[in-house]
Amino acid sequence: MIPHSRPVFGQPFSQAVQQVIASGQVAMGEETTLLEQRVASLLGRKGSVAVDSGTSAITLALRALAQQRDIKKVGIPAYTCSSVLYAVKAAGCEPVCMDCGDNLRLIPEQALSQAASLDAVVLVHPFGMVEPLAAESWPCPVIEDIAQAAGAELNGKPVGSFGDMTVASFYATKPWGGAYGGMVVTDDPELSSVVVSMRDPDAVSAPQPYVGHHQLSDVHAVMANVRLGLANEERRARRAHALTMDEWFESDEARPVAGLHQGNDYRYIIRTAGDAERWIERMRRSGVAAARPVQLPISRMLGVEASGAESAWQNCVSIPLLADASEKEMAYIREAVACMS
Repeated sequence: MIPHSRPVFGQPFSQAVQQVIASGQVAMGEETTLLEQRVASLLGRKGSVAVDSGTSAITLALRALAQQRDIKKVGIPAYTCSSVLYAVKAAGCEPVCMDCGDNLRLIPEQALSQAASLDAVVLVHPFGMVEPLAAESWPCPVIEDIAQAAGAELNGKPVGSFGDMTVASFYATKPWGGAYGGMVVTDDPELSSVVVSMRDPDAVSAPQPYVGHHQLSDVHAVMANVRLGLANEERRARRAHALTMDEWFESDEARPVAGLHQGNDYRYIIRTAGDAERWIERMRRSGVAAARPVQLPISRMLGVEASGAESAWQNCVSIPLLADASEKEMAYIREAVACMS
């Protein structure tokens, strides 16, 4: 079975981890600080705070904002990873679904209109693609989620440089993945300070609304640091494979999602003619682990109507896009796609 995701961990990773272990400093230390500095520099931001996961990063970002203003209703995409929903709930906020169009991005006029009644928005760059609305002016604070699109650009600037706050993920399968971890990035030193105060109960000198164990260890940080050094090379490899895959879809049975390559080519997503389940089952029987881009739309989880998210659920399929795919594996995936015609 060709897997849907396959992060590559070779000698640079094992060597870096062994060096951290040998140093005796495996908890949060110099490697974590280096990761914070590197990400802030890559995004052109003033401050970064490493935490234990991307989900925690969203929760802590919202809790930090809540110390500056009243944050109750938070807009999130109706078609995105469930961790966004759970992060918003963990912050004590009410999630509000924002529907997507055929290209899986938010519907501009609808989203900006909704935002007028919201206290904040988690703006996700979905599946490695760029969300153009990140560059727009919003009537409420925006938390820009680059977990899947890290390394992409919008209007000549890195994604993650637009929002009031930015969250990143270092989970193993992500573009900047090591093993586990996340980050909150912002130009506001007050917000950074609040996030820092919430990630370590042992470092708090005065009572505050929330504190948890959200430190990132140096073992995890060094793996993310190694991945950052390889990220551009892996992105170029995925792009080359993705452009090859474009040639496989010449009929109306399935087409790559519009604007698929306006990002970092993290995922290769096609829109079928209502046959997502059939594509997934038949490709898996052929030995290719195709999957739905999300396990379940947020709108379904909340029991609200979102026609764009529902259409994406019925139609969209993510096909393995592996940076280290061999010629034999690419031929195998092509054969599985051809069998669907």
